[in-house]
Amino acid sequence: MFLRKMQLPIYLLLLVAWIPKAIFCQSDTTEQSPQANPGLAYDKIRSANSEFTGRLLKLLVSENPHKNVFFSPVSIATAFAMLSLGAKTATLTNLLEGLGFNLTELQEREIHEGFQDLVHLLNNTEGKVQLESGNGLFINDQLEPLQKFLDDVKNLYGAEVFAANFKDSEGAKKQINDYVNEKTHGKIPELIKDLDPRTLMVLINHIFFKGNWETSFNSTLTELQDFYVDKNTTVQVPMMMKSEKLYYHRDDELFSSMVVLPYEGNACLILALPDEGKLEQALDAIITKKGISHSRFLEKRKVDIYLPRISISTSYELEDLLPKIGITDVFTGNADLTGISTQFKLQISKVLHKAALEVSENGTVAAAVTDIEIQRNIAAPPVIVNFNRPFFMSLMDTNIHQDLFVGKIVDPTAKH
Repeated sequence: MFLRKMQLPIYLLLLVAWIPKAIFCQSDTTEQSPQANPGLAYDKIRSANSEFTGRLLKLLVSENPHKNVFFSPVSIATAFAMLSLGAKTATLTNLLEGLGFNLTELQEREIHEGFQDLVHLLNNTEGKVQLESGNGLFINDQLEPLQKFLDDVKNLYGAEVFAANFKDSEGAKKQINDYVNEKTHGKIPELIKDLDPRTLMVLINHIFFKGNWETSFNSTLTELQDFYVDKNTTVQVPMMMKSEKLYYHRDDELFSSMVVLPYEGNACLILALPDEGKLEQALDAIITKKGISHSRFLEKRKVDIYLPRISISTSYELEDLLPKIGITDVFTGNADLTGISTQFKLQISKVLHKAALEVSENGTVAAAVTDIEIQRNIAAPPVIVNFNRPFFMSLMDTNIHQDLFVGKIVDPTAKH
């Protein structure tokens, strides 16, 4: 029997510390499934995650037309998939379908097995890439969660569970912020500024990425240049530059020129520069095509690339936005979260997602830095790609062919 209605906030956090470098993470240009083990279970949910990424990117861009957009779709999807372990009846169906899953084709068990696989794949130290992800639950000492819920979040999502006293708002806030500060290596020292003493649970998902470019940008070539935010606004940015053989693709269907910059390890940064005046058309086309496939990049070209140095952070309160893409029930009084506890009537009151991004010249110099090539004089001249106007980016894990972070950079000088 329900005793009273309480609020259950979810806090989602993400951090990426980005140390730039260049290009394609995989020489094989065909689409490949993740390795049979691990990765096979995750492959079943990859398509839905990509579809969710597109819908959320379009929503955040439309809600922030003149601002930078940067977030981790994988972080948000994982947090809500974990929450669904405690959802029942129509709330469970709405939550999973809102994440893009077709429940006539995929069983709930397969979805959670896919995310269990993903949690494993997102903790990767192969090569020089540092990729860390995890989940934490802070549970009020008044709440008695069902043992099955606790077992599932631990076994399937590797969640750490902590007792918290939310009546002591300052103490609970410090406990959570200290956890966040540690998991983000000091990049997000204060996630929570205010905490409702009626809170019964805080669920946190975190993801951290740090990678070195395969070939660093030479800092001596960086110089201040104009960045055209819009027709009426120009800002000065430190523009990095290098000339290198990179995977390049001109895609008229996407109204964009695209370049792939690889990190040392299993990750790469895909940059899409829309044609002037075609920003919205490019976004719609990219979403319609369900992202930018590796299969579009068939060959390397000599590219002179100009990329601004970036240091930005973003913060989104998603409880009012996610209903616009179909996730509704958990935010209403009709929410059925009795899989968490039958002690109180629960609903989600807050979803906070924070992100930080740094892009610079720094990186480990690889042997490929000295590249002596002999070619005929009739070789094609370099392609010049100058990211001096708004552009899209995707940081992709090439083991699982999934966007870890996506965004639209409108003004590299805007810190927040």
